[in-house]
Amino acid sequence: MSFLLNLLLKYPRISTAMIFIIALGANIIWVAELDQAEQSEQAAALSEIAIMQSHALESRIRENLAVSYAVAAHIKEKHGEAAQFQQFANALIPFYPGVAAIYLAPGGITSVVIPKERGEVGLGLNLLTNPKHETESRIALQSGQLTLAGPLPLLVGKTGLIGRLPVFLPSEAGDARFWGFISVIIEMDKLIASTEVPLLSQRGYEYQIWRRQPNDGEVQIIHRSEGYSGAPAVSHRFALPNTEWYFDLKSAGKTNPILHYGRYMVGLILSLMLTILIRMLATNWGQKKQLHSLVKERTRELAETEQDLKRAQAISHTGNWSAPLSGAHFKGSEEAFRIWRLDPGIQVNKDILLTKVHADDRAKITECWQKACAGQSASAEYRLVFDEETRWVHSELTFEAHPTEGQRLIGTTQDITSRKRVENDLRIAAIAFEGQEGIVITDEQRKILRINQAFTRITGYSRGEAVGKTTSLLKSGIHGGSFYKDMAEQLDSKGVWQGEIWNRRKNGEIYPEWLTITAIRSESGDVVNYVGTMLDITQRKATEAKLEHLAYHDPLTGLANRRLLLNRLQHAMVSNTRSNRFGAILFLDLDNFKTINDTSGHGKGDLILQHVAKRLQARTGKGDTLARIGGDEFALIIEDLSDQIRDSVIEVKSIANQILEEIKKPFTIEGQYFHTTASLGIELFGASHTSAEELLRQVEVAMYEAKSAGGDNACFFDPAMLNIIAARAEMEADLRNGLRQHEFRLFYQAQVNSTGKWLGAEALLRWQHPKKGMVSPAEFIPLAEETGLIVPIGKWVLHQACAQLALWQTDPVYASMTMSVNVSAKQFRQDDFVDTVLEAVTQHQIQPGSLKLELTESLLLDNVEQTITRMHILRSYGICFSLDDFGTGYSSLAYLKRLPLQQLKIDQSFVRDILVNPSDAAIVRTIIGLGKSLGLSVIAEGVEQESQRSFLQTLDCHAYQGYLFGKPSATLSLPQRGNSTAELHA
Repeated sequence: MSFLLNLLLKYPRISTAMIFIIALGANIIWVAELDQAEQSEQAAALSEIAIMQSHALESRIRENLAVSYAVAAHIKEKHGEAAQFQQFANALIPFYPGVAAIYLAPGGITSVVIPKERGEVGLGLNLLTNPKHETESRIALQSGQLTLAGPLPLLVGKTGLIGRLPVFLPSEAGDARFWGFISVIIEMDKLIASTEVPLLSQRGYEYQIWRRQPNDGEVQIIHRSEGYSGAPAVSHRFALPNTEWYFDLKSAGKTNPILHYGRYMVGLILSLMLTILIRMLATNWGQKKQLHSLVKERTRELAETEQDLKRAQAISHTGNWSAPLSGAHFKGSEEAFRIWRLDPGIQVNKDILLTKVHADDRAKITECWQKACAGQSASAEYRLVFDEETRWVHSELTFEAHPTEGQRLIGTTQDITSRKRVENDLRIAAIAFEGQEGIVITDEQRKILRINQAFTRITGYSRGEAVGKTTSLLKSGIHGGSFYKDMAEQLDSKGVWQGEIWNRRKNGEIYPEWLTITAIRSESGDVVNYVGTMLDITQRKATEAKLEHLAYHDPLTGLANRRLLLNRLQHAMVSNTRSNRFGAILFLDLDNFKTINDTSGHGKGDLILQHVAKRLQARTGKGDTLARIGGDEFALIIEDLSDQIRDSVIEVKSIANQILEEIKKPFTIEGQYFHTTASLGIELFGASHTSAEELLRQVEVAMYEAKSAGGDNACFFDPAMLNIIAARAEMEADLRNGLRQHEFRLFYQAQVNSTGKWLGAEALLRWQHPKKGMVSPAEFIPLAEETGLIVPIGKWVLHQACAQLALWQTDPVYASMTMSVNVSAKQFRQDDFVDTVLEAVTQHQIQPGSLKLELTESLLLDNVEQTITRMHILRSYGICFSLDDFGTGYSSLAYLKRLPLQQLKIDQSFVRDILVNPSDAAIVRTIIGLGKSLGLSVIAEGVEQESQRSFLQTLDCHAYQGYLFGKPSATLSLPQRGNSTAELHA
């Protein structure tokens, strides 16, 4: 520099020229070097941008393709079955927003697609033969790895990438068997939009993304900016699954010629100021180079810091955000948007986020927001709801006045769902520890370390009294050393012991306990703790004892029940067989007990049963068994009688007579006296009997025989009784078969007045048995009543009688005839009886007034109000009622006046001896008078002699029925109206 100054002073022109030449040369050199530096800097910047964008593309593609591995794992887990694929994929695909669809191609043929909205698009393609997909499908199959294909035009009208992952399943031979492909569709537009590549055009860059096709090596343009042309400034290659892509980038701007030549002008103009210019150029160059290095370093540090922050936020599940109070949209980190389940590119405000907050927590968030806006630090824990999943979040908010963005709230959002679950588990564990079961934790030496409140409640020992002691303080002394030795051996071998144990409370009380002990071992296998759970089963033991008593005893009387009776009877039979002595069983049934129940109520009936039990117990020996086996039935087992049958019979008969006499004594219940008798069946047993059930059945038969004899009697079992029972069972079976085979017939007996005019007929049931011939009603009607068959039989009779009435009513001569049909009490009490009668009247289209239902007085013994109500309903339709066998039963005048009757029927037992027995004549006269006073007609049945009819007529009875007017017949030939009685007999 000093040389140039001296030269300039000494040789001004030459120096000037030299400086000019030097300046001009320096200018040329400087311009050339400057152009070269700018090109190098631009190339470096472009290369960095190309690398960053390539990395971003690669990351997006690999993130979306990762779903194929999850689906492959699902397919392998299901052993190639895709039955639950749709449910699994629908739950998985929301976590991969870039994935447009997932295809399953078992055997290489696409057959399933998610989502369902795609319908049948793309299904049925053979990926190994289709020209469009064959090459890359075979590459994937041969390599056994995920392969990226495309971009390809999609059938839905878009362009996309296809990731194909071959799935191999283990075969029975042990090698891998090709199952098929999993294809993941990534729409190209969404992929590019999810990166910053589209922004390069706005920043003055031109770019293109391309690859070489695997089948022919031709260049395939994947994506390029609008107007791209010419050679790229930089080109970056990056690897994708089984393929390589290239990212070309160049600056869209052109070199400014004014700037280029202006530099020469500056050099020329400033050549006289060469020293200053050189200094300035040197300084400028140095500063520029230093600045470039500094910017590059700062950029790298900033990128590393940003990545570290992202990783830290992802690890801690914490995101940060800011929200201007002006109402602008939120800014937030990727982790914040991930927690919110939102795309980072979407615009978010407070209202959008509030929609994701649980409805119960929105008020809490609003309050927190307002508190932060007021300049106070605020925080809140709340729930975010996503479809069916709920996540817990913790947020911290604070107010800030930013110099450029104005007033805003900045905050953090942390996903604390895992912490909440841990807290909840700890809370549940704490609640469980303080549950109803006692819990004690000891060390390996059985020294108590911790107890809960239930332990104190059960044992009486407080925490201070128990901790530090061994569990031996609970020993009751009942169990021997072998018990605890077995417990220790089981704990050592199995790690757990469970069973019932008797322990002692603090107050000395011994109680039963259900105890479970579990050994807790360290990683090395050594026992470090024992955990015992205990349950006081005192109440359970008492309940079990009570249930056992209820299972074998009658709850009303406390006597043994049928189950215990059979056990004791079987035991007694075995015992008496060994001793070669006789035993006996007595079966007792109270006579007419149902009448007491119906008239006085079941409460008093139960009290009578209890009194009977006490009286029987007083007559029962110490080794005998007394049982109530149902209703008013009792049984008594007498053991250890004589070894001689005669002496045993005499002794048992004496006991039976004493019992019968005891039952006869009146019972005083609430100031009322009740009387009853009993029927007793007796059976001796010894070595010949083998079944307790058989013995009980036989003695029951003997009891029924005693009851058939009139009650208040004792009867020994006779094998002939079984024949009677068998005959009864046979008749019951024949009755059921007869109803099915239509073996029943209706006979009709005429009803006439005193002038001989026919008033109607009574329908009488007959049974035409195929083998026994005509069976008398006296034989089968009681059995039908007892078995309930009287109900379907009665329904059949009703319909047959109505059918006959319908035939009569078609002839004007017989149209006024009535038909009397007997109705049993059991049939009348059926819930559908009224409907059954009305159905028969309607079906056969008869006049309701021509049907007369004959009821017996037994109907008045039970549920009188229901009887009266049903009679009034039927009477309202015109149906008539006659009270049959009047005077032989209940005959309550109080109820008689309330019944909607039209007729009283004098029983034939009074008519039979009316001419010779003054009492019968008086009864008949009274019935006729009663009927007239009540406005009822009276008819006498069983009239067989003309003298009987004449006498009845003198008593003012003008309707008759009996053999005098003809026997019952299957076909009734009616005379013309006005015929006399003599004509009827002719």
